[in-house]
Amino acid sequence: MMIVDTNVISEAMRPQPLASVLKWLNTQDGNWLFVTTVTLAEIGYGLRILPEGQRRWQLQSRFEQFIAQAFEERVLDFTASAARAYAEIMGHRKEVGHPMSLPDGQIASIAHAHGFAIATRNIKDFEDCGLELINPFE
Repeated sequence: MMIVDTNVISEAMRPQPLASVLKWLNTQDGNWLFVTTVTLAEIGYGLRILPEGQRRWQLQSRFEQFIAQAFEERVLDFTASAARAYAEIMGHRKEVGHPMSLPDGQIASIAHAHGFAIATRNIKDFEDCGLELINPFE
């Protein structure tokens, strides 16, 4: 099973997504793909800070529909077990000289807590976390 990172969701929602990402998504078993509440927050924030108007409203609507249709009940929360994994992952990455952003650390820890891989364009952001990483953009 796999967590789909924010950049993959953002690409899939573009008016003309990259063919490689669409091909990858279409070859996956949708029941094995998950998103995190962190991704919902990141994209929601990005949409919220757009200027008010028709474009913002359309993008927010498209995002909500996309998540409801593509992920239904497959949204993972930042739980107590994820919090414990977060402390380990963030501490390790800092020790090896590769600190992570808070959202990436949370996504990695949710994946770790569930034993899931991560699909992301930003492989380097998740290296040294003990997770399987897949780049749908390649």
